[in-house]
Amino acid sequence: MKLEHFGMAEPGDCRLVFRAGAEELAAAIAAEQTAENAPQEEEDLLTVAVNRTILEGFSPLYEQLVREYGLVPVSDPDFQLLAVNRAEGFRAGAQFFALPPLELGAYTGFVQAVEPHPIRQLTVELEINRNHGDEDRAADAAGKAALRKQVTADIYAKRCAQARDRAAKELVWQLGDRVTGPLPRQLVAGNYFAEQRQFNLRLQANGVNFDQFLKVRGQTVEEFRVWLHQQAERKLRSWLGLLLVAEKEDLQPAEAEVTAALENWNEKLDGERTFPANDARKVRQRLARERAEQFIVAHSTLTPPPAEPVVQQLS
Repeated sequence: MKLEHFGMAEPGDCRLVFRAGAEELAAAIAAEQTAENAPQEEEDLLTVAVNRTILEGFSPLYEQLVREYGLVPVSDPDFQLLAVNRAEGFRAGAQFFALPPLELGAYTGFVQAVEPHPIRQLTVELEINRNHGDEDRAADAAGKAALRKQVTADIYAKRCAQARDRAAKELVWQLGDRVTGPLPRQLVAGNYFAEQRQFNLRLQANGVNFDQFLKVRGQTVEEFRVWLHQQAERKLRSWLGLLLVAEKEDLQPAEAEVTAALENWNEKLDGERTFPANDARKVRQRLARERAEQFIVAHSTLTPPPAEPVVQQLS
């Protein structure tokens, strides 16, 4: 497999064209033909053979690019087949994003309040009905009051833990406000659409109508889109900034840790496997980001929640 061209449409937007010869393609075709349920149509056979060739042979070319151009890739490559035939092999293009030249400002000393959600009195009553028997519910007035107080305290403890997790994430997202410099436009756009998908899934999971959501927030559709764009870019800058923090504070994982993570691949955290160099990159960066997040939280301040919960009474 040989590189024909490499360039950047803008800083961080990496694009290349490469080719594989007829012998490489023929070997992949032969391997696919011996596989179970091998494709019978020529077009399908060539497609899977090209995919096999890329997954098995692209890794050294990728490592060469990263080394020669000093790249820090931050996304999986997206491949596009340009031409293929058995006599000549194939040509393909690939696009991936690398860390652009960004400036890292302050990354410690952030402050974020831990703000638990209010507790509805109805939630307290439902919790009592689910988890406490007739004897508890038949107590005298003082006993009932003590039970409600204890259940409210238990719910509040859980709300405080959830709020602390949210506040810790917000501390990390504050990093995005301190990471400056241009980002590749397609990377920003892709991150926005991913954020939009996640938002839609959250609405569906909570059974909330989008119009109802806008009404509660007092926003128009356009105002919401502007806000979501801002949030998506802020998170993206935080995500990239964590790599800068990890580099500055020497928080990179040891190769033994990377190897162990590769051997125990976590698809939920790292997605699907691709090719060796990219898989190692994803694992290494995930571990580095996790350490950078811990560093930021340890060197910032979470202000404690109120001592007592806000209980919304039944109307």
